[in-house]
Parts: sequence; C-alpha cells; structure tokens
Amino acid sequence: MNSSIFSSEFLIGAAIGSGITALAAERGDADFLLAINAGRLRNMGVPSIACMLPVFDAATLTTTFAREELTQCHKPVLLGVNVWGESIDPQRMIDEIRDCGFAGAVNFPSCMHYSRSMQQLLSRAGRGIEQEVALLRAVKQAGLVSMFYCATRTQARLAADAGIDLVCLNLGWNVGGAMGHRSRATLEEVATIARGIGRLIKRINPETRFLLEGGPIETGDDLGRIVSLAPIDGYVGGSTIERIPLESSVSDQIDRFRQASKQRMQLTDRDSRIVSFARKSGFVGCSKSQLAYLHRLSDMSSSGHPLLCLAETGIDIEPMLSVLKNARRPQGEIYHVDVGGEEYPARARQLLFGHSDSEPNQLPLLADPDIGLLVIHAPQRLPAATQRRLAQALTAGVFRTIGTRRSHGLHPRVILVSRLPLASSHVERNLIEAGIDQALLVLMKGGVLRAPPVRERIDDLVELFEKSSSRVLGRQFQREWFSASALRQLHAYRWPGNDTEVDAFIGSLAGRPLNEPLQRQTVMSLLDTVHADEVGRSFRTEKDQIVDALWRNGFNRGRTAQALGVSRKTLYNKMRRFGLNG
Repeated sequence: MNSSIFSSEFLIGAAIGSGITALAAERGDADFLLAINAGRLRNMGVPSIACMLPVFDAATLTTTFAREELTQCHKPVLLGVNVWGESIDPQRMIDEIRDCGFAGAVNFPSCMHYSRSMQQLLSRAGRGIEQEVALLRAVKQAGLVSMFYCATRTQARLAADAGIDLVCLNLGWNVGGAMGHRSRATLEEVATIARGIGRLIKRINPETRFLLEGGPIETGDDLGRIVSLAPIDGYVGGSTIERIPLESSVSDQIDRFRQASKQRMQLTDRDSRIVSFARKSGFVGCSKSQLAYLHRLSDMSSSGHPLLCLAETGIDIEPMLSVLKNARRPQGEIYHVDVGGEEYPARARQLLFGHSDSEPNQLPLLADPDIGLLVIHAPQRLPAATQRRLAQALTAGVFRTIGTRRSHGLHPRVILVSRLPLASSHVERNLIEAGIDQALLVLMKGGVLRAPPVRERIDDLVELFEKSSSRVLGRQFQREWFSASALRQLHAYRWPGNDTEVDAFIGSLAGRPLNEPLQRQTVMSLLDTVHADEVGRSFRTEKDQIVDALWRNGFNRGRTAQALGVSRKTLYNKMRRFGLNG
C-alpha cells in the first residue's frame, strides 16, 4: 500500500478528468487523485450525473484516459472501478491497477447513487454495494489503497467492517457553477450527519480515514464550517476542484481580455487631450457618449451664454460645474438655487432679482459679482412670469430690482439644471410639458448640454467603480472582487440612480470579505437592496437628506459633504439656504 497518501493530517483528494487538471492539483499539493468517469465527462462539458448513464463504458473510459494522461503524475492515483461488467474478476482488476502504476482503486460509478429499491435489485443480481465492498477488500489485501464511496450509515458500516482505508461520505451532486444542483441540505445538517457516521466508523475501525464530498460544500469556507462541527479526516473535490474553478477562471480571464481590448481603443489626439483635461475636474471614462459630452462641454465652457443642463437624477454635475467655473472665472463662487426645495418657488424671484424690501447692501443673485456660476435647479418649478423675466434679463444683460427703478448688470453665468427623465427624441416638447416656458427654451437654443446617464456609458463602469471605491471605501477597486458572471450582471443593470447608485453599491461592499469574487446572485441581491434604499431616499426633501447626513456624520461638514457627494462649499451654500447654519 502506498502509505504516502496518509502522510497529511487532513487529506485532500481531487477527482479529475484530464492530465492538465491533474498537474494543477499536484501543484496545489493535493494528497491523492481519483481517475473516475465523472471527471472525464465533466471535461467533455456535461454534468457529473452523466456518469450514471449508459453513454460510455465506465471502465474503458476511465482506464484509457488515466493511462494516457496521468502517467506523468507523482501523486498517488486511485482508479475508478465498478461491478457492473459482464464478469467480475477482482484479480484481473488488481493486476491491471498495479501494472499501470496506480496506487489503488475507488468504487466509481457506484450503486450508492441509485435509489434504495434499485440498490436492492442490483444486490440480488450480485452487482450491488456488497460486491463493491468485496472488490475493494480484495484491493486492500493486495497491498493497494482502497477507497469506498458511501451515501448512508449502513454502507459506511459495511466499509468499516471490511477495513477499507478511506471511506468518503458522498453528500450528493455538487451545488454551484453553471451545471450545479440545488442544495437539499444545509451545511449544519450535513455536519450533523457526518458527525454521526464518522463516530460510527471510528468505533468499528479507528484506522479508517473518513472523508466528505459533494452536496452543499462549494468553497473552502463551507468546508471550514463543517470541520468546526464534525471530526472528519479529509475532503474530496470533484466539481469544486475541477469544474467550478474552471468555469470561473476561464470566464474571468476572457472578461479581462475583453476589458483589455476596450482599453486598447485608439483615441484621437483631440480625444486624448479632452480626456486628460476632464480628469482634472473629476470626470472619468472615455466611452463614446462620454467623449461626445466632454467635447460639447469644452466647446461651451468659455462662453458666457446661459446653459441648460439635462442630467437625470443621481448624475454628478460637480465636475461639469468645475469645468465651467474654471474656464471663465476661477475665483467666482458657485451658488445653487434649488427651486425644488419646499420654500423656493414662492421666493425665487426675490432671490434672483432682489426686491424693494431687501437690505440696501444685499445684491440680487443675478447681480452678485462674487458669483461665477449661478446654478438654478428645477427651473420648471419657477412661476411662468419669473421664467419670462429671467429670459429677458439673460437676453438684455441687465434687469431691474422688483419694485424699484434700480438697474443691475448681469454678472454670473446662469446654468439651469433639469433632472427630468427626458426622451432624447422629444426633449423640447417634454420640457414644455414639464413647465419650462417657451421664452426660456428659445433663449437656450444651442445652449443645451445633456449629461449621459450611466446606462449609456456602461463601458466606463469599471472606471466609475474605481473612482467611487477611492472616495467611498478609501481603497483601490480590484476587478477580482467580482466573478465574470457578476460583472456581466453589473454591466447589464440599468443603474437608474446613476452615479449616486454606483456610490451606494460600492458602499454596500464595506465590511465584506473580498478575498473571493462575489457571485452573480450576491450582486443581484446587493443591487436590489441599494435600489430600494435609493427609492426611499428620493421621497425625502433635499433639506431632510442634508440634516440626516449631518447627524450621521457627527455634524462634521467635511465628512457630510463627502457622504452627499458634493463639495464643501456647495454644502455650505445649501445649509445657508435651508437655514441650517445655527
């Protein structure tokens, strides 16, 4: 018997179906290999359960590939044998195992995969579990290693009574991966079963090593939970060592090549310059829609003409405002007027144009020389008369304070920001229906800038994750955090909350162990939770959100601004506007 199999305190066996997997298992320091027909069939791209179908002769299939592909292995190899042939000649099998240089044998495919009634029929025909045990007893008596797969306590007892070297409790076909089965038992239930059978085996034959395979055990963490609950001597991996890692690693590698091909996209000199310039203001990405947006922004940045920005909810407009501000008046302040705030529609006209009742030294916002950009959010909520007055002031460059003859020159560049979800083919009609006055729209002709939502620049998603990860998690994003299927799910997602939802999703990774890639199902669950939270937050006013963020961040304004995704100055302006400076 090859005693080197037993040198490890905890045994790891690899049920494999090809030479390349065998070499990889050796490099991973597996203690022994199993050459079985299920492994070979997995390598053909079919589920392991096909090993029980009459598609190939199990003995011929297994012996052929084992001879041709496993002779270069240095680890002990156990050959799969069964008792379903025309005749059972244990000595002939033993001679073949020894002549080929294999360390021993394992009963596979086995009757234990069949129903109880089918097992009884096979036993009466002399092709059942009892014959499998007898064959392995003969293997052991010949000085070779014997391993017995079992599925029940009774079968385990038979093997222990026969003095079989290794008894492996098969927990059913593996879960996980593209062809995995659904688990019928929890890890805790499996541990309870294993604890009882393991103790039985040790009482009968303390020298027998007790192992587990299959069922709900998919990862090392799964096995660790069972080991902490049940005294087992080892683990045998089939799909978990061969199929699932192969599916994942090949998919991930192809995805990496796909991402590399996108990075290789040639940018023109003009595109390269605009991307480099935009990064300084906080932009990321170079997708087709993002490049078009950046070029148009660049063309419009140096003008003093008013601008209508169409940005869906959740799109970060701070980089855009930074570009516009720095292009004309770097020292000027960015001042925000959110007409969507509860108290603003009624008093917006006075803020913009001033009033006879205002303090003499209090300038209207439109006339304040310290303001470089005056950003008016939700302009569709301004009264129609105020919108027309604004259009006149923007056209003439001067205006009068309400209730006086005092004239003022227009100083800030006015940026209107609409967060309305607009169909790109009917923008003007949708804006009018939403409440934008025709006079204001006429003025904005040629001055409309549409920020592409995340779903239209999905090729930039990884770069968005990188930017968000540095800001939200304080660490560098790694592509390895997600499996290929999970990353495809993230690319297929619509991201209705745009940049805000990206930040929330990345934030949901905080505290998670990311040493193993997150799978598609986990990512889908995180997206559902994040989206539900975003929908809940959307029903609160901006003032409510700021107050909530201040409380959560201990009234530290720097951390609050970071949590809200705005600059510190923007936060100060919003707090002053909502009377939160006390």
